[in-house]
Amino acid sequence: MNKVHLTFVQMDIEKDRFQKNKEKIRTLLQDSDPTDFIILPEMWSVDFDFKNMKSHGENYDKPLQFLQQLARKHKATVIGGSVPQQTGDKLFNTTFIINSTGTLQGSYWKMHLVSQNNLEGQIFDRGDRIPRFFSPKTTFGVTNCYDLRFPEIFRGIALNGSEIIFLVAQFPEPLYPHWITLLKARAIENQVYIAAVNRVGTGYFGHSLVVDPRGEVLFEGDQSEGLYQVSIDLDRAKQEKEQRNDLSVINEHAYNRWVYPNNFIGVGGLLEVDDKVLMVKQNYGRLKGMWLMPGGHLDKGEKLNHGVEREIFEETRIKGEATDIIAIRSNSTEEVVDCYIVFKIDYVEGTPKADGFENTDARFFTREEIMTRQDVAPLAAEIIQYYFQNKNRGFKERKDFASFNEDYTLYT
Repeated sequence: MNKVHLTFVQMDIEKDRFQKNKEKIRTLLQDSDPTDFIILPEMWSVDFDFKNMKSHGENYDKPLQFLQQLARKHKATVIGGSVPQQTGDKLFNTTFIINSTGTLQGSYWKMHLVSQNNLEGQIFDRGDRIPRFFSPKTTFGVTNCYDLRFPEIFRGIALNGSEIIFLVAQFPEPLYPHWITLLKARAIENQVYIAAVNRVGTGYFGHSLVVDPRGEVLFEGDQSEGLYQVSIDLDRAKQEKEQRNDLSVINEHAYNRWVYPNNFIGVGGLLEVDDKVLMVKQNYGRLKGMWLMPGGHLDKGEKLNHGVEREIFEETRIKGEATDIIAIRSNSTEEVVDCYIVFKIDYVEGTPKADGFENTDARFFTREEIMTRQDVAPLAAEIIQYYFQNKNRGFKERKDFASFNEDYTLYT
């Protein structure tokens, strides 16, 4: 048996009372047995205190430090419920994942925000990434409350190899039938364990839950405040998939074509001023910590030149004008075509400033610096090197091109 021990903190939460909520968690955990995971509810620190949310977000380091202390004290991975986090000019409903040593492994920004008759969708920015996390015993993912109604995020986590999907929540009355039904469905359709913690108190029903890969409820709490400790056997998930692995027969090619068309067109910009090139330090993904040219993916219906100009301004606060296409990178698999188009950008105005969200730094580097640094992305270095050797080459927009379709843009 491959046992994993879970500890749920099911609690009432007082609005704008961080110190009191923090002490309550400490008290609930003081006599707990050794555990692998500690799971807290959504917005455990200050509740949905919308009028002060920006201030809370700017001071997210205080609840983060508390979560790190919990992890070190109990030698457990902490699924940190969620807290408001200000990142650059964005405010996220953030779940921090803390390793048992107290180090921050990563975070999940709540993707689906309640927007109808609720301020959450107006106050917070929505996340756009589905990270994967690790503990000494397992691989897992994290979701947050309203995410439960969107099966795609659970499927994405499962396809990334997670054995457990955690859900932190403030699921309200009178939605218990939805709670139990959707949690069981997410477990069955993805053949994973679902471990969900819900708050209690006025308007909320608790009933934190563990569901196994067959949809059987292994544990269900009541409506009272308290600590629940549950053990699960990860071998059950493996055995279930050995008998019938539903995920192995998913036709992703058909989904990508007919359900969620998702070929990607990315754009990047090479902006040079006085033989120096604008670079940004990536803050996520496999290139986190590396320097590369600013850019990103096009919004739906966006033209190439408008998209790259927008991305550069959002990432660096520098305004530029896209001119020539100087490079195209294509990455094609059976599931998706990912195309990346690099433009020469003429400088207009501005001083480099990192957005603090997608990147942590923005600055100009000389060609020599780019070629000698070990933390420059190889693709960026190759394109920049080619540019300096072939400055007069590139595809230019044909403004004189008379097309039968006014939406066409030709580069030759």
